[in-house]
Amino acid sequence: MKGSSKVIVLVSISLMLAMQGCGGGGGSSDDPVNTGESNNNDSTADNSNSGYTGLDSQATVDESNAKDLAIAAASGIAQVVEEESVSAPFSVPGTAARSYEPTEEMHQQTTAEVCTQGGEAIVEEITEETDHWVNVFSLNNCSYGEGLHIYTFTGRVRHTYSKQSNAFDYVMTGTVSSASSQSTDINWRVACDANFRCNMSSDFQGFDGRSYRVTEINVTDDGNSVYTAAGRIYDPIHGYIDVTTEIPFTTGCENGRPGSGRLNFTGADQTFGYIEFVSCTEYVVATSNGTANSYTW
Repeated sequence: MKGSSKVIVLVSISLMLAMQGCGGGGGSSDDPVNTGESNNNDSTADNSNSGYTGLDSQATVDESNAKDLAIAAASGIAQVVEEESVSAPFSVPGTAARSYEPTEEMHQQTTAEVCTQGGEAIVEEITEETDHWVNVFSLNNCSYGEGLHIYTFTGRVRHTYSKQSNAFDYVMTGTVSSASSQSTDINWRVACDANFRCNMSSDFQGFDGRSYRVTEINVTDDGNSVYTAAGRIYDPIHGYIDVTTEIPFTTGCENGRPGSGRLNFTGADQTFGYIEFVSCTEYVVATSNGTANSYTW
């Protein structure tokens, strides 16, 4: 590199990115993937694994979409519980250089700072625009953390940094695992302002194969795998709902569904519903107008 004209900015932050926290009437048997059940709106949309591309507006809960939104709530809560046991890289450096391609020196620097327990981090792309930098990193079996909390991440990180406001965000897509948990596919975004006030979101594929987004989630575990959770979940067709726990729920079913508990979900104009997990295979969906239906996964 020609040192006289080189401009390098290194932004290094520590981000603990464990997503924390991630009664009724007639019965029917219905697989959420099956779109033939029109009364409960088993519509499919956006089956891509690339991330959430659906509505950002608030949903209005009614009989036609209550089942879709109930599955969104159940999928989001299950995803957050799964993500609770993993963390993305603690420190991800963003290196931006004017008019130069990534170098082996940058690869080594990034690897040393991120993959403290082994593996490698490659600087794939450095792009300088008028008001921001975009940097893309590829992490291969990148291990980090300490003691019992060592994680391994394979995937890509896209870092955007604003020159004017010093705001930044990271989009992380890949697979993360630890000695105590199975591999988990993640698609996380962390957007922060200059004062490190951050918003976090996770995009994931739900029980019905659709792509959802979960934000503002908090989850607690009583130590016996009984959970409470609250947060916002985006359904690609209907928009977002706010989810709370009325009865703590359990996980561990072989099919990945909650086995007991009740979640409430609220939409626009004070509309709401709930999903109650009767067993690993049966659940009940009810709406604010008093209707309730039982289904099997």
